[in-house]
Amino acid sequence: MNDNLTHNSEMAHHYETNARISIPSYDALFGMVQSYFRAELNGEVGSVLVIGAGGGNELTAWGPTNPAWTFTGVDISEDMLKIAKFKTNQLGLSSRVNLIHGTIHDVPEVDAVFDVASCILVLHFIDKVQEKRELLKGIHSRLKPGAPFVLVTAYGDRDGSELKDRLHVWRSFWLDAGKSPTTVNEMVKTGIMKISFMPEEQIEELLQDSGFTHITKFFVTGLFGGWMCHAGSHSVDSE
Repeated sequence: MNDNLTHNSEMAHHYETNARISIPSYDALFGMVQSYFRAELNGEVGSVLVIGAGGGNELTAWGPTNPAWTFTGVDISEDMLKIAKFKTNQLGLSSRVNLIHGTIHDVPEVDAVFDVASCILVLHFIDKVQEKRELLKGIHSRLKPGAPFVLVTAYGDRDGSELKDRLHVWRSFWLDAGKSPTTVNEMVKTGIMKISFMPEEQIEELLQDSGFTHITKFFVTGLFGGWMCHAGSHSVDSE
């Protein structure tokens, strides 16, 4: 294995290890989303839009066992896209995967009408509410009417006691993984508390404002929640 492949392999391993500590039900989450998409597609060929595809986990979780699905993965990080490319090459998925370095705006609306879409662990890295809304509206505009969409993000009222209790649980995941209390406290200070938390009611309002309907919360682990919904008609104002 050359140096570049070794680097990508190590990056992939590090990313996956940390994700599974931070979200103990990480693998189950991808299984749940796959089951939901399968039920909605009902065995049909499916084009899947993956926002934040750089880690490659959606592609590797859903690609091998769903040979009729094609994937368009988008990520702003070239390094993370290298992980996705490394994984898809390993599994022989390259012919069904198109990776785009950029944002939702780099996915052409005219030729990209998708059957399903996911945005997993991305929204909380966007600070401004208007930018979150633009992302969700951009996803909606690229989906067929009625297409299912899954959003997973950190959530909660930053000043509320409920989020503080869930943060205490999240700390325990890392302590059990062998991190020292000092290290975990630093992770909270320099990492977790830097991301953009929103109360779940506001997240659901954003989804609704962006044109999504039948919004249902289906997943919670630690600091993170997941919502499934459907794209409504494309008459929603895109401004």
